[in-house]
Parts: sequence; structure tokens; C-alpha cells
Amino acid sequence: MTHLRADAPLRLLLAGANPQEHKHDVVRRNDIAAGFAEVLGKSAVANCRYESVARQILRDRPELVLLVGSILPDRCDYAAMRKSCDQVDARLAFWLQYDPYEFDAYVKIVGLADFIFSNDRWATMHYPRTAVWHLPLAANPLRFGHEPVQPWQGRNCDIFFCGLPYPNRLQLLRDLAPTLRSHHTVVRGTDWDTAEFPYCQNEYTQPEDLPALYASSRIVLNMGRNVSSANNRYQLDASTPGSRTFEAAMAGSCQLLFTDSLEVMDHFEVGEEILLFDDAQDFGAQLEMLLADSERACSIGAAARRRAMRDHTY
Repeated sequence: MTHLRADAPLRLLLAGANPQEHKHDVVRRNDIAAGFAEVLGKSAVANCRYESVARQILRDRPELVLLVGSILPDRCDYAAMRKSCDQVDARLAFWLQYDPYEFDAYVKIVGLADFIFSNDRWATMHYPRTAVWHLPLAANPLRFGHEPVQPWQGRNCDIFFCGLPYPNRLQLLRDLAPTLRSHHTVVRGTDWDTAEFPYCQNEYTQPEDLPALYASSRIVLNMGRNVSSANNRYQLDASTPGSRTFEAAMAGSCQLLFTDSLEVMDHFEVGEEILLFDDAQDFGAQLEMLLADSERACSIGAAARRRAMRDHTY
């Protein structure tokens, strides 16, 4: 990749990749902008919404334009951004953060982008072009790292999970039901069936509330998803941990992660910074061990926090 020009009026213009950004995507974009500003300086980085990109390129003449998030919505059209970049000699890059679930949408950008970054390693290997790199998601220490981890006895619940009820998660929770029912379990997210899962709080969790929820839980249950919006061409399985794995670690949580990919071992030391399980019996045994040995659980959470601060910030 070429080096950023020292004389560029604006070194980086960061923007949402679609006009329908979810609130969590906006917060993540702001986290990424804060990371770039820490490295390049605040005056070198601008951050805007999708609708403003093309004209802001012409106004501010950045060297690099980086669009982050999902490119799936039908209204996504990047031709005007490409034209503006060409007019001011800027490079256009995408950081796709929903691979492999939206992998088929790459056709919108594959011929327009100078550089493509994907959050998922396995998806990265399937792009029909060069100049594609694997770039995992991370966590913002300003949001997750400053939350004081509460004393073990003062934490609000034994097991915490935040997310949507995708089919694989529903099946896993059914398998884990005897263990979850016998402990203080809290599941947060919309569209859960509270009749089947009485410990589910069927409500949206604001991004600003998540750090404290992680920090006040003894164990964080970590489950990926297997529902895709546009992943028909190769039907790829995700390999790289999602952003909440890094965010929970940054919050000092002891995580029990369901093993659907071993790539997590590239990011955390299993047994020291995160724990894995592959079935209900394994989950129950490890949970009982952690609840009986609070020092071990707290040690794993603290080690995860140190690793996230060292290796997994934007």
C-alpha cells in the first residue's frame, strides 16, 4: 500500500458504507475514527455519513477514503464516490465488517475499490482479485476499557449473553437450558421468546450500556451466528471472532465461547484468556469450575483485558 502523503490537507476520510447504518455500526465507526485520530492526529481524520461522502471528497481532498460497515442495502451506489476520488487523486478502500454473511455483495465494489479489507479470514481467501486483506474487528478502550470490573460478589448475574436469536443460538440455548435455568442467567436482545426462555430480557441493548453489562457479569456466554443475508455463492462459514469477543475481553469478562472456529486461538490464549466449550456437558462442567473458583475466573478476565489492550484496539 502507498504511504499517506505528508502534504495532504486531509489524510483520511472515514465514512459509513451505506445509508441505513444501525446504531451499533455508527458507534463502531466512531470507535475506528478515534483509533485513526490517535495515530494520525485529530486534524488528519474526518468522519461522516454515507450521504456526504462524494461531496466531502471534493471539498476536503483526502488521500484515503475508507468506507466501513455493510454494503448490502440496495441503495448503496459507489460510482459517485469513485468519480470524486479520481478527481482529487484519492484512494478508495472498504472495510467489510459483515463477512461472510454478506459476501455475495462484494460485486458492488470489486471493480471500484483500490483496497478491500474483510473482517473474516476465510472470506478474504475467496475474493476474485488482489489487494484484499484480512482485518479483524477490535474494541475501543475508551468505551470498554475504562469500565471498572466489579468485585465478584457484587456482579449482577452468573451468565450473560447479548445478541439476536439466530437458529444456531436457539438450538444451543435449548441444549444448555438445564444449566442456564439453575443459575442466574440474563440474555439481552430483541425477538426472544420469553415463554421458552424466561431468563431472556426481550429488549434492545443500547451500545453505551454494553460495557457495564459485561463488567457486571461473572461469565459471558459467547455464541456466533450462522444466518446469512447474502452468502449463497460459496456458503462460507465464519472463521474470525466477531467484535463482541474483543469488546467483552476489553471489559475484563471471563468468556465461555462455543467452538465453531479455532481461529480464536490466534487472538487469545485458550485456558488463560478465554475458555472454549463444544457441548452442553462441557459448558456445564467449566461453568461450575469457574463459579467455584472466582479467582480463576477473575484471572482469565483480567488476562483477556490485558491482551485486548495490547493487541485488539482500533
